[in-house]
Amino acid sequence: MPAGAPRCARAVLEYDGTAFAGSQVQPNARTVQGVLEEALNRLTGDRVRIRLAGRTDAGVHATGQVVAFCLPRRIRGTAVGWRELQRRLNAILPPDLAIRSVRSAAAGFDPRRDAVARVYRYRIRMGGRSQPLDRHSALEIEDRLDVAAMEAAASALVGERDFAALGSDEHGRTVRHLLEVAIRRRGSLVEVRVTADAFLRRMVRSIVALLLEVGRGRLAAGDVVSLLGAGRRILDGRAAPAKGLTLEKVMYSNTSKIGKAESLPSSARNERRRPGRPPSAEPEQEAGT
Repeated sequence: MPAGAPRCARAVLEYDGTAFAGSQVQPNARTVQGVLEEALNRLTGDRVRIRLAGRTDAGVHATGQVVAFCLPRRIRGTAVGWRELQRRLNAILPPDLAIRSVRSAAAGFDPRRDAVARVYRYRIRMGGRSQPLDRHSALEIEDRLDVAAMEAAASALVGERDFAALGSDEHGRTVRHLLEVAIRRRGSLVEVRVTADAFLRRMVRSIVALLLEVGRGRLAAGDVVSLLGAGRRILDGRAAPAKGLTLEKVMYSNTSKIGKAESLPSSARNERRRPGRPPSAEPEQEAGT
C-alpha cells in the first residue's frame, strides 16, 4: 500500500439514544453519525465520513452498532494507532456515545451490505415496578404478561416470509428472514431478542407490540400467522416505544475482508445470504425499530 494511502477502520459504537434524533445524519438535528464525524474531523483536521451498519431511530440505543471510516495515516503529522485513536475519540465524545473497539478494515468493507445478521433486544419491565435507572432503556407497564403465550407467538414468527404486516420498505420489498425471536424472563423483566438478516422500518418494535398484545391476552398466539397474511398492517401500524430497544450486535461472516468478525449464532450459521439474493434482503433500515 502506498505510504500516503489512507487506512480504513471498523469500529463498534455504544450509545444511549435518548438525546439523539437517530443514528443517521440529519440537518439541524443531533445524530450519532453527526456527533462522531464532528469528533473525527476535530481530531484529524480532515473531513471524515462514516458508514453505518444500520439506522436506528430517535430514542433507540446501541451496544454493537458498527461503523466504517478511512483516515490519513498520520494525524496532524503523528502516527496514531487504533487503541490511541479510540482513547482520543472517547476523550472528546459526549457521555452518551462511546467507541467500544476499533480495528483495521479493508478499504471496501461496507458495514451495512457485508452484514449477515443483526440482533436487537427489547426490554419490558412489568407489574408497575419502576426502576429509575432503567427509565430510558426499558418499557415499564402495569400488566403481568403471559410469557408462555408470548413464546408460542414468537416461534410462529421465525422464518422467511413477507413481513409487510410488521413494517415497511422504501422500495416496497418486504420479504425478510427472521432467524430468532426469543423471550427471556428474569423476575419482573421480560426481554425480547430478535435476530434477522435484515429488518423493515419499525419491524422490531412492531413485533414487540404484537407480542405485548398476546402477553396481555388481547390476541391468541395462534392468530399470529393469519395476521401476517392478512395483507394489512397489524395493530394499525402501532409499535412499541423506542426507548426499550437496543441494537445489540451486527454479525459478519468470518472472512479475511473483515478480519475477526463476530460469528453467527448456531441457529443461524446455515442461513447466510444465498447467491443471487435480491437487493431487497440487504440490510437497509432499522429506523423506527
